Amino acid sequence: MPKFVYEATDSRGKTVSGIVNAQSKEQVLRDLRSQKYNVRSIKEQGGGALEDAGNISSRFQHVSVFSLAIFTRQFAVLFNSGMSMLRSLEALMVGGENDKLTRTIEQMTKDIKAGFSLSRALSKHPDVFSPVYISLVKAGEMAGALGEVLDRLAALMERDNALRKKVSSAMTYPIFVLFFAVIVVFGLVLYILPQFMTVFEGLGTELPIYTKILMWLVNTALNPAFIVVFVLLISVLWISSSYFLKTPRGRKFRDTVILELPIIGPINKKTVIARFCRTLGTLISSGVPVVHSLEIVGRAVGNERVSDMLGDVKEGLKAGLRLSQPMMESNLFPPIVSNMVAIGEETGSLAMLMEKLANYFDQEVEYALSSFASVIEPIMILGLGGIIGFILLAVFMPIYSLVSNF
Repeated sequence: MPKFVYEATDSRGKTVSGIVNAQSKEQVLRDLRSQKYNVRSIKEQGGGALEDAGNISSRFQHVSVFSLAIFTRQFAVLFNSGMSMLRSLEALMVGGENDKLTRTIEQMTKDIKAGFSLSRALSKHPDVFSPVYISLVKAGEMAGALGEVLDRLAALMERDNALRKKVSSAMTYPIFVLFFAVIVVFGLVLYILPQFMTVFEGLGTELPIYTKILMWLVNTALNPAFIVVFVLLISVLWISSSYFLKTPRGRKFRDTVILELPIIGPINKKTVIARFCRTLGTLISSGVPVVHSLEIVGRAVGNERVSDMLGDVKEGLKAGLRLSQPMMESNLFPPIVSNMVAIGEETGSLAMLMEKLANYFDQEVEYALSSFASVIEPIMILGLGGIIGFILLAVFMPIYSLVSNF
């Protein structure tokens, strides 16, 4: 991203200057004017070859939830210990393992020195900091409780990271077994079975139906014309599906399928609900209005279907309905969620109850993952056993028939 050097004056006539990353001069001008600055000059700054190479490489890097959670916890500890914001950020720049996060912190430090607030500095890096992160920091700044909000944000990210790790670890074993099975089957079809097929074709006897089916599969798989058509078909499907999933309709279709899949669907739904409850509870307890919180959560849950539903809930709130009413009408949230929300609205303890709901659904996800592992293992064993059994039957039945004739 290009760098721009600016010079401006604030509302008291004090001259300020700094360097910012932005897409264009117009964006820098809009950002400075939103901060009530009177802009004097904006010039694009050229970087050296090494700096440009670093910037290009950082674009392809990704700041994981784990790295961001560690940064947030360390930032909260330093800030709450009495260290200034700038000194805390400067301390976190040293020894960072993620180059992109280190560069981001460096740019944030420069922006804060130039007079930007922390939330404004964060908002210039939407590929690193989520809308939830930025909104919580902004709410903490407005309420004068930034240290407390940083603690809540660190806890939120740590729990979110723990939930992600549970889901990914539960999926690792089935994916590994499936990948290994595909490699084994391809090895059999491409290298071992063709040798048996040559022998069977030279027997001159009637082959069993299993062997005929297997010979047809092997010959088809080794046919160059089939390989070309198969590769073209996969390429077309991949490109068209990628294009479709980039559209709003495609994303909503994908997210709906994810929530409705057997076995995996309930796990995904409970994961989304846990993230929704925890994020909404954290936003509300930090002083963010409910309507604005719903808008932020809708972008943070990572599911278009849920985002659309939360948009309807937000419109219902604007029309004077209570939060629990549209949630009761939705088939996404189980009754326990809408009932707890109703109780929270009546007692004024919505944030606390949302946190309890999040903890409850975290446990539900853990139980569901354990059940998933116990169900998927026998299914995969049966599937692999069926494939291997079919191959063995097709290979050894002709051999058995040949030996029986002697």
